[in-house]
Amino acid sequence: ERERERERAPAAMAEATVFTATRSPSPKVALRVRGQAPPPPPTRSSVSKSRRLKTRQTRNNKLRISLGASSGPSSESYDTRRRAHGAKATTSESNERNKSRWLDVPRVSYHGVPGAFSSLAAKKLLPDCEPVACETLELVTASVTQWSSDIAILPIQNTLEGTLHDIQDRLVSSGLHIIGEVNIPIIHCLVALPHVEKTQVKRVLSHPSALAQCSTFLKEVDAVREAVYDTAYGAKVIKSESLEDTAAIASSEAAAKYGLKVLEKNIHDKERGENIQRYLILARDPAEYDESVSYKTSLVFTLDEGPGQLFKALSVFALRDMNITKIESRPLRANPILSTDEGTKQFNYIFYLDYLGHTSELKCKQAMRHLQEITPFFKVLGSYPSHG
Repeated sequence: ERERERERAPAAMAEATVFTATRSPSPKVALRVRGQAPPPPPTRSSVSKSRRLKTRQTRNNKLRISLGASSGPSSESYDTRRRAHGAKATTSESNERNKSRWLDVPRVSYHGVPGAFSSLAAKKLLPDCEPVACETLELVTASVTQWSSDIAILPIQNTLEGTLHDIQDRLVSSGLHIIGEVNIPIIHCLVALPHVEKTQVKRVLSHPSALAQCSTFLKEVDAVREAVYDTAYGAKVIKSESLEDTAAIASSEAAAKYGLKVLEKNIHDKERGENIQRYLILARDPAEYDESVSYKTSLVFTLDEGPGQLFKALSVFALRDMNITKIESRPLRANPILSTDEGTKQFNYIFYLDYLGHTSELKCKQAMRHLQEITPFFKVLGSYPSHG
């Protein structure tokens, strides 16, 4: 009997092996073949991943049913159709965003109200543009950075009064690029209500620069000067408040817009020369380079303390036969006082410089790298066509 049991033992062992290999293991009792390693227990991450996959499949099946699609294997995956639809929508929205209004009707922000000289400069530059009036200089530049307008136009220089320093300082901090310039003649007019005569004027409203440019004429009128933030705004106030003893210095276009009469035209101080104003055009992106166009570049920089620092900065341009068209300085507001090696203190200046050329040209690139090496602060404000 023992010999018969020994003969039946291999057959019983084989049956147990087949049963153990084919049967699905129970979560409580694990049967295994002798010598085989136990299966690893399922981890929490694998369980949660499988649950997420089942939940996603169930959600997709419900969405297919709600969209009227078959849930069979031959139907198009909802995820595939959703990605395709999202790609189309994204492409459409991107094309809509990239479609610049500059190609259609550009919006140009300016300082003042309709009829201001800045709006006239914008119309001269782009006759089909849509001017956007702004009450402050901050709003003029902010409207461009916040995509409320395409470009901004700001006055920078006047032949009678020189540089407008507040606007010049704003060029450094605005983050915008100069892409163009335009020069227009300024023709100041004394305007008032239709039934008012020149002898009845007791007060004159206008921008401080306009009042200064017409100082000789205002002495003859013998009227009180009152400054407002824009020339056309003075004309608007006279019309809205029906001021019979008040006149304004503004453009003839502003007088026509607000229904005023021109009492006298071209009243600036003629002994000081022609009254021409230079305007700069600002945009979010720099101007594209065209080899057939002559360019001008505007930049700012500061200097270290020591002898010959300005000479070294200017020699960067002289060594390369580059034409400087403007240079001026003003005290640096952030750090106005600079201590010298001799123990004295002096003003610390920031320099504004214009030269003929574009930063894409080889000699201009070399000059900018050279200037950057010898100056503690350096920034290019923009390269733009110089024909004005």
